[in-house]
Order: sequence, then structure tokens, then C-alpha cells
Amino acid sequence: MDMSWLSPLAEANPAGEKGWGSFATVAIPAGTTVAAFGGYVTSGEVLATFDDVRQSRSIQIDDDLFLVSSESPEPGDMLNHSCEPTCGLLGSAMLVTMRDVAAGEELTFDYATCDTADYDEFRCMCGTSSCRGTITGRDWKRPDLQAKYDGWFSPYIVRRIAAATLSDAASTQDHA
Repeated sequence: MDMSWLSPLAEANPAGEKGWGSFATVAIPAGTTVAAFGGYVTSGEVLATFDDVRQSRSIQIDDDLFLVSSESPEPGDMLNHSCEPTCGLLGSAMLVTMRDVAAGEELTFDYATCDTADYDEFRCMCGTSSCRGTITGRDWKRPDLQAKYDGWFSPYIVRRIAAATLSDAASTQDHA
């Protein structure tokens, strides 16, 4: 039994330089759940003992907690980053289409919506006109991305954004 789930409306296939990806096999309407990440929770220290491929198939769920899938890749793990994603997070572990997705289109999400750690920083290969070039664990802090993905961040990132906003407000009041 797989730990992660991929909708029967999609399938995992080779995705060129990116390795594997998940692609819509039929048109998928906006608001459709297309994947759910599963596994077990581990610390960053334990995550660092895994190879890069397995680390890249994890998702951060708190400051030092990561949801890690099975040792062998599963179809539900094969979702790539894009700076213009087709999907967003619902909660900590479900992906939902943000817009209508055409048959054959890749299901992607922006890792800025869930990651604050540097364990999975990389050169982006999404090829979109708005590509950031390098994806980092600090991208969630960008005001443009906070506005773009409002409502699509994991609960963990929502808490981090709220804490940063409160800290900035307190700092502003201290200097007034």
C-alpha cells in the first residue's frame, strides 16, 4: 500500500531534466484534490541522513518536522515545483488544483508554500516567464509570493507569516 496518493485523473511519467512528474490524463477542474502526501514524521537531523532523492520527496510540516514518504518513490510523490503552479496546498499534505488543468498538463506546486528549510534548495527548471531561478527556503518571506499564494500556504507557513508580521509590527512600534 502506498503512503502517498495520486488521483486517478493523473499519472506519474518521466518529466525530462526534472526526473518524474505527475500529469493530468483528462481535464481537471479547479478545486479538485489531485494528490495527498503521506508517510511518517521525522526531524531535520534524521532527514539529513537520507539521500537527496528521498529528501526531495519530503514536505516540511513544522520548524524541525518533515513528512517523509516511503523508501521507494510512489506516484503520489512525483509532483514538481513550478513558479507558476497548477496546484496549491490544502492543509499540510493535500494538493488541489488552483485553476482548470488541461489533459497532459503537469501538476505542480510552488515549494515556497510549504518549505522554510534549506534541505531542498535547487536551480529551478520550470521554464516559466516568472521563474525565480533558484528556489530557497526563504522564498515564503517574499511579499509578492505571500500575495500570490494567499490561501494556498501550508498551516505551518501561515503561522510563520503571521509571526513575521507581528514581529515587524512590534519593531515598527519600537522605532516610532
